[in-house]
Amino acid sequence: MKYRLFKTICLCSLSLLGFQGLAQTVGTQSTQAGSRAITTTSAKPEATFPPGTFGGDDIRLKLDNQGKYLLTGGAVEKPEHGAWTTEIKGKHTLIRLISKNKKDDDWLFGVRSKDTLQSVDEDKLNVLDKPLNINEDVGILTREK
Repeated sequence: MKYRLFKTICLCSLSLLGFQGLAQTVGTQSTQAGSRAITTTSAKPEATFPPGTFGGDDIRLKLDNQGKYLLTGGAVEKPEHGAWTTEIKGKHTLIRLISKNKKDDDWLFGVRSKDTLQSVDEDKLNVLDKPLNINEDVGILTREK
């Protein structure tokens, strides 16, 4: 009887400690200095992605290490800037571009690798499960060296 009571108290204590740790991290966003990755933490698994400049399909995307982006090129009417975040949806890591102009829709890119992004529709992420076909797939951005 004493053993069961002790075991129950220990499990409750560990659960409480875990919940407090989770509560401290939920909804926080941290930006690290240098060329380190932008991290967005939520109740879901952690998502990170190294900033950089990406190009393709007459578009250029610059993700800086402060969580800001700049989108330029012939595929956009005028240069667009705002904040970028990473997020996990199912098994996919996504980059969301949130424009400073609230009238503009968010841009969403699936992370295919640290050097390749693909423009995606939030309801059609299954395109990221298929092998990349650079001759047919559109919205592919590759990291500039």
